[in-house]
Amino acid sequence: MPDSLDRNKLNIGNQPQVAAAHSGTEELYKQSSQGGVFPLRNSLGGRILAGFLAMAFMGLVVALAAILYTSQSGSSLSTQEELDQQVTDSVLRLELAVERQFNAARGVLLSLDPADTDKEFSEATKIYEDANAQLNKAFESLSLTQRSASQTQELYDKFSTTINQIRAINLEDFKTTAIRTYERVAREQKNNLITAINNDLSLYREEIARKIQAARDQGTLITILSLVLVLMTTLGGIIVAALITRSITRPLRELASVADAIHKDNYDVSVPQSRGNDEVASLAGAMGRMAENLRISRNRLQSSLNETRRRNRELTAVNRVMASISASLDLDQVLNDAMEELISVSEMERCAVFLVSPDSQILRLVLHRAQSDQSLNIFNKGLKVGEYMTGQVAESGEVIYLNDNVLEDSRVHPDIQTQSYIRSYLGIPLTSSSGVVGVIAMTSDFRKNFTDNDIVLYKAIGSQIGIAVENAQLYSQAQLVAALEERNRLARDLHDSVTQTLFSITLTAESARAMLIKKPERVEAQLDRLQVMARGALAEMRALIFQLRPAALEEQGLITALQKHIESVKVKEHLDIEFDVFGERRLSNEHEQTLYRITQEALNNIMKHAQASKVLIKLTIDDQQAELAIHDNGVGFSPQEVVNSGSTERKSLGMTSMRERAELAGGALHVESKPGEGTKIRVILPLLVAPRPVGLGIY
Repeated sequence: MPDSLDRNKLNIGNQPQVAAAHSGTEELYKQSSQGGVFPLRNSLGGRILAGFLAMAFMGLVVALAAILYTSQSGSSLSTQEELDQQVTDSVLRLELAVERQFNAARGVLLSLDPADTDKEFSEATKIYEDANAQLNKAFESLSLTQRSASQTQELYDKFSTTINQIRAINLEDFKTTAIRTYERVAREQKNNLITAINNDLSLYREEIARKIQAARDQGTLITILSLVLVLMTTLGGIIVAALITRSITRPLRELASVADAIHKDNYDVSVPQSRGNDEVASLAGAMGRMAENLRISRNRLQSSLNETRRRNRELTAVNRVMASISASLDLDQVLNDAMEELISVSEMERCAVFLVSPDSQILRLVLHRAQSDQSLNIFNKGLKVGEYMTGQVAESGEVIYLNDNVLEDSRVHPDIQTQSYIRSYLGIPLTSSSGVVGVIAMTSDFRKNFTDNDIVLYKAIGSQIGIAVENAQLYSQAQLVAALEERNRLARDLHDSVTQTLFSITLTAESARAMLIKKPERVEAQLDRLQVMARGALAEMRALIFQLRPAALEEQGLITALQKHIESVKVKEHLDIEFDVFGERRLSNEHEQTLYRITQEALNNIMKHAQASKVLIKLTIDDQQAELAIHDNGVGFSPQEVVNSGSTERKSLGMTSMRERAELAGGALHVESKPGEGTKIRVILPLLVAPRPVGLGIY
């Protein structure tokens, strides 16, 4: 690996796991650079190369040994074969020399040229001596000299002597003797010599055959040994290859198992450590560091996930409390729901709910759960703000908690300290825009482990409950004000309608009494008039009672109640009223009451002030909202002038009343009107929003 390699271009430095694995490669690179080209000790490739070099050396040694032994065996066999050929040639030359000597003696007997016979005899003798010397040398190499060479030499000496005697005989005097010697003695000696030579050759052939067979056997043995050595070398190579392969594959299999375990999110797996400083050891070290980094990252991620789950539980708890306390505006119901949800969230066994008195000096018990008689006796007397632990919660507006050893705290009431089973305490202030409106105090028989995050959560929940308590109190006050306004309105309606009619009935009755004496014929007309006025008063009373509590609204729903009310107004006021409905279905009680009262108030205003002859009412209901539109063709007015006018009646019981009803139900009211162009009132109520107090005047 060149030193000039720019590793920053690899873009792996920002990843801890990859960087850890890369550091192992860097370390291996440094070790390889320090170890030379073939770092046999610190490199897996070096170990493999060393193993194969060892196998190659063993193979070379075996090959050289096989070549050496085979060469020696071949050389011995070749030597024996050459020696055999030399002995055969020597024997043939000996026999030929003997025959030539014998023939030379015959030439003498045949009276051939003496010079030729001498030459022939000399050459034959020389050939015999040379061949005999070679044969003796061969016999010496075979250790046969002592057994046959001396005997053959004696026979030759005798034969040579006989031949020389024949050559030396005077043929003129002793030709018969020479011929007889030649025919009998020389021939016999020749045959004996040739027989001895052939016997030596046979003896030699037996010995040389044994030597040749021994050389061949040695070659076979060397071949077998060579094969054995080759097989041993091959087996050794296989063993070395297996050991090298095992030294590589076993740690790699272990590392593969580790990688598979990491792939299956098992970061606690133990990474096997390889001995040495080779590539596998570096890879194992890098994988160990990577597993450790992944383990740390997993733990951090798990901690973050646990924190997220905890925050989700907190948000769920807040949502549950909010949904519970937002479902009603009844103060008792709000406090009871809040207490139940807080007990569930905090897992506390006992709870006491206190509200601050109007003078902000006393905490009064309004609700409790699982409190002892001793505690109730203390709480029912009232706790002063700032006194004891619960009073300090109201005074400071902060959550106070004790995870353990509550009874050892000096802020606990002395009489409560006798209740030895209490261990933990949690005090939550109920805060709103006007300050602390109450306190929820909870205790448990078990040790708790409240954290700062829990305290932030409980403070937020206490703030929401405080706002709900304040809204419920304001709602209760609004109900009282609305009831008073409704009574005033009914009083005015009674004064303007029924009271005036009753006064007219009284005057008509007195007039009829006076006419009964003076003008009896006119009494009947007065009585008829009295009957008409009494019926009118009865109709007006029924209309007022229907306005006060319409039974059809509760029993048959908004649409039927509006239809009945519209029919009553049409008959009474002789108005042309058209009522169209799109999307008939029941709404919540609060929404139906709001729409009914707004319609009722709008028709009252039309009857009193608009001087209209025709009214169009359109009600549209879908899944998202309800829309009410009321349009008359009356004289109209200027909305700005009505708002700024000093007329209490118009402001409190007119448009202002309808607008307040719509807003309390979570909707809005829009008024469009100009003098001489009539009036259009449009109310939109979202049905997915829980209404606030909408029951103004409904009892």
